[in-house]
Amino acid sequence: MTTKRFLPGVLLLVLTAGPATAQYMPNPYPAPRPYSDLIPSVAPYGQDPGMQTNQYPMPGTVLPPGRPAAAMSSTGLDRVVTPIQHVAGEDSSPFTTLTGQPLPPPQQIMSVPKGSYPGPTDSDLLGCCGPMGHDGRIGQEFYLDTGPTIPFGNGQFVHRLEVGWMVGGGGRTLFFNQDHTAAWTADLGVSYQYNRGNQVSALNLDVRQPNTSDPTTGATVKQPDVLTNVIVRDIDRTNFNYAFGRDWWLWGPGATGAEKSWNLRVGYEIGGRWGTAHVDLVPTANPFGYFRRQNTTLGMFLELHSDFEVPLGSMIFFTGVQVQYGYDWTNLAPPVPGDIQSINVLLRAGLRF
Repeated sequence: MTTKRFLPGVLLLVLTAGPATAQYMPNPYPAPRPYSDLIPSVAPYGQDPGMQTNQYPMPGTVLPPGRPAAAMSSTGLDRVVTPIQHVAGEDSSPFTTLTGQPLPPPQQIMSVPKGSYPGPTDSDLLGCCGPMGHDGRIGQEFYLDTGPTIPFGNGQFVHRLEVGWMVGGGGRTLFFNQDHTAAWTADLGVSYQYNRGNQVSALNLDVRQPNTSDPTTGATVKQPDVLTNVIVRDIDRTNFNYAFGRDWWLWGPGATGAEKSWNLRVGYEIGGRWGTAHVDLVPTANPFGYFRRQNTTLGMFLELHSDFEVPLGSMIFFTGVQVQYGYDWTNLAPPVPGDIQSINVLLRAGLRF
């Protein structure tokens, strides 16, 4: 009787113990690992460290802690990376941060591209050392010239030369004023002039004779120049040119970046030439003969020019006309004076940077 009552109790215990055992789960949040202080306890953005638990982190509005107190001192790095408000209520600018000076008015920022700032060493804007020289920019340009050269002057030699052709080129440095409407210029270049002889009338010129050798000693014997009746076939002049001058822009600033549209420039130059020249001569007694006289030349010139200009982004294209008066001392045709005066009407084209 007792056994019958005990067996149902044991059976009930076995049946209820299985489901209870199946419901057991280990703790999903294990205990912290040892040495946990090696990882800083910083809550992610949006989490409030004071409102989170091990199992259910609660969202909050407190940001993570800032830099430690040791990093809050004013160091060189802080001064570079910390924005500086140069005017209350305005955004900081790289120009102000780097130079410590207020940003210039927009009209003084020579049309720099949107989103950029003038460099601290810009010569005509505020920078690390202020405006250098209290003047404007220094520009450079390169050009090519070509056109007719018209000889004239006194003497039999120059009267036997026809209108010729001249080509040249070079570079100029422009020292602008503060308004960039005028500039002093320094010019270096080269030129070549060719004039054909009219071959109509002859001249009596000293012509060098070839050297001979002494039949006894074999030494070289120089022969004296012989006065010979010759015709001038042509003359060639190659020169190195140098000049200084002044330019004015009539329709606004002429500096690169400041010029907005078409512009007109006028100016002058005064300079000199140094080079070499030679004249080719044909003796009337021997039409198939040939003589050449060559010598170093010196010259000077005065130039007036006018150019139209078109800005092309980071450069300016210009083209125009220049008129030169030149005087060359050649001494190519003794005993006849060989000085040559000329008017050169040249077309010019170039780029300024």
